Amino acid sequence: MTFKEKILLESKLWTLEKQSVDNQYFKDLMRRPKPMMLWIDSTDNLVPVRELTNTDPGEILVHRNLASQVRADDISLMASLEHAVDISGAEYIVVCGFSHCSGVRDVIHGKDSKPHLNRWLDQLHEMYEHNAGNMERLSARQKEKLLCELNIQRQIMNLSNLDVVQSAWGAGRKLTLLGWYFNLNEGSIQEIFSMQKRDVLMQVSPVQ
Repeated sequence: MTFKEKILLESKLWTLEKQSVDNQYFKDLMRRPKPMMLWIDSTDNLVPVRELTNTDPGEILVHRNLASQVRADDISLMASLEHAVDISGAEYIVVCGFSHCSGVRDVIHGKDSKPHLNRWLDQLHEMYEHNAGNMERLSARQKEKLLCELNIQRQIMNLSNLDVVQSAWGAGRKLTLLGWYFNLNEGSIQEIFSMQKRDVLMQVSPVQ
């Protein structure tokens, strides 16, 4: 059985399982709740958002890209952000980084990335080079954690500068930006940063 065949078979089994438990399951999906949160995560897909947060389908909007980057030139992210904030009225935007992130590891270990990857991860490369002196004394795991937390902070700042977020704050909307770190070694979420206004970045816990 090929991987594609396995995936298609599993999807059929999942459908049968859901219908056997609740024959209204798919009809209920069409009446999904209004999402209160946009969760920006990595394409690694190692953080199962719904399971981790114990939320129903549609409660959290999820956008994924490599290393959880926030870029104004990413039209897919900008559309997701506009939909979440302006249409759905989400009150929280999470940037979630995590240990074992492949993008962070590629930058630290200097893997021969492709041109598009290098361009996409240019902020990570910049942060790593800028903090090279502090990185020298750290273990590989500590380097990954430090760079990941620096990346979370940078992406929160990037978010705060986007016109969608600025307009929401300018209109007095309740919108909080959250920087979270998911530790795969422990299965725990740590809140690193939060921001409710452009000029206030609260560091919840020190970067180690």
